[in-house]
Amino acid sequence: MKKQLSMTTAMAAALLSLPGCSSNDDWNEDVVADRDTAICVDKDGNRVDDSQCGQRTVVHSGGGSGVGTAFLWYYLGRNSAVPYYGESIRNPRYAGRGSFAPAAGVSYAAAPASSRMTRSAAVSRGGLGSSGRSFGGGRS
Repeated sequence: MKKQLSMTTAMAAALLSLPGCSSNDDWNEDVVADRDTAICVDKDGNRVDDSQCGQRTVVHSGGGSGVGTAFLWYYLGRNSAVPYYGESIRNPRYAGRGSFAPAAGVSYAAAPASSRMTRSAAVSRGGLGSSGRSFGGGRS
């Protein structure tokens, strides 16, 4: 006796909504500073680990000796989005939210631990229906 599995539209919709089957590849959640926060950035404005700013380097604006890599403190105000490692403070998401000069009389906290990682795009690994030709194509 031959058995046949039929799939309804409702079942197909439910399977497509499972975690890992979403087509939304962007991770748009920002970490927001709940207090005035200092982060460390390189000379290009990309966030790096705060330990890099322990070695403060003075960058000369006119001529002088070249500096290989400069790490600078960048000060964010309360309720500002905090860049993840590798993201630029010049990105429109973060631009204009901070300064290289600390405000007078303000104490700056370290960045939230949840922002101390690199944001990356989702990785597609196939999944249900990724090879539609062979789905259910066995011998009976």
